[in-house]
Amino acid sequence: MKVSKEEFHSWDSKYRSNFINAISGYKGVHLIGTEGKDGGTGLAIFNTVVHISSQPARIGFIIKPLTVDTDSYGRIIETKYYTLNHVHKSFLERAHATSVKLAEGESQFDLCNLKKEYANEFRAPFVAESNIKIGLKLIEDIKLTEGECHLIIGEVEFVDVKGDYIEEDGQLDLEKANDVYSAGLNQYSSVKKFVKLLDPIAEDLLSFNQKKRPDNVVFDEESQSYNANALAYGTNIGAPSIISNNLSNWKSSGIRSYNHVLKSKVERIKEEYNSLVEEYKNNELLYHAKYDFEPIIGEVYHLYEKDNKDECFLSLIHPKTWSRTHLGSFKLNSEKVWSKIEL
Repeated sequence: MKVSKEEFHSWDSKYRSNFINAISGYKGVHLIGTEGKDGGTGLAIFNTVVHISSQPARIGFIIKPLTVDTDSYGRIIETKYYTLNHVHKSFLERAHATSVKLAEGESQFDLCNLKKEYANEFRAPFVAESNIKIGLKLIEDIKLTEGECHLIIGEVEFVDVKGDYIEEDGQLDLEKANDVYSAGLNQYSSVKKFVKLLDPIAEDLLSFNQKKRPDNVVFDEESQSYNANALAYGTNIGAPSIISNNLSNWKSSGIRSYNHVLKSKVERIKEEYNSLVEEYKNNELLYHAKYDFEPIIGEVYHLYEKDNKDECFLSLIHPKTWSRTHLGSFKLNSEKVWSKIEL
């Protein structure tokens, strides 16, 4: 499916928002904790966190302060301190609920049943349930020209992470931490680590044009896994050969059978159509015939031609009792439809 700018701008706003949020791929999910000088606290969920630099250690996130979360932005500008808390599966629903609009003085910590935690005299609350917590100090508030957004850049002042999440090379095992990622506004997934690659060197680039595995090895490039045991057919050398059967006879038999069935259906439709046309003509004739009585449902009546042959009339008199030209005998049903009968 190829979509132009004109097309997706014509979509329903909610549908377009979901689509555009998802096409950038998976993004980390974090709760940003703040506390104002008046002691009021708040939490807000974000998936716009980005790495800025390692030395000095700085992390940024994008916020729309005038339309999304005025309180969080205001408290960050006021105190210069805030926390970044990773979200994991055990409290995802509560974290997602922090996006709700609250009345003045209310806190998402309380309403979403998330516990405040303070550490090392840091001046903003952490989320106690989080496995990875970061304390930041505001360094720069950059107003972007697009969409009333601000890029908030903070310097890392404090980190709280379980030791067994830290790998030998300093990276974090976010799968072990049960971190959650988002692909859109309300669609979440868990992270699964499947490979760690070495730092590339120029000599490695030559190997991209060479086969990594022999032809007789079954490997799925998309999932990056050996999947011979998941296939519906044998893949080893001793497996039965896959032979293409001659399907000409089967196809010919199928065509003949289908043609026979189709012809029978067409004949039935033609018969039903002819019967319907005849019924319509008979009812047209009977409702325009001459009679001075109200026909009784279920009674048999006989239609005769008048002497001038331009008109007809309905009668109870049996055709065998006189010599009038008999056009047919009919019975009226409960739906006021005349049906022709054979005497």
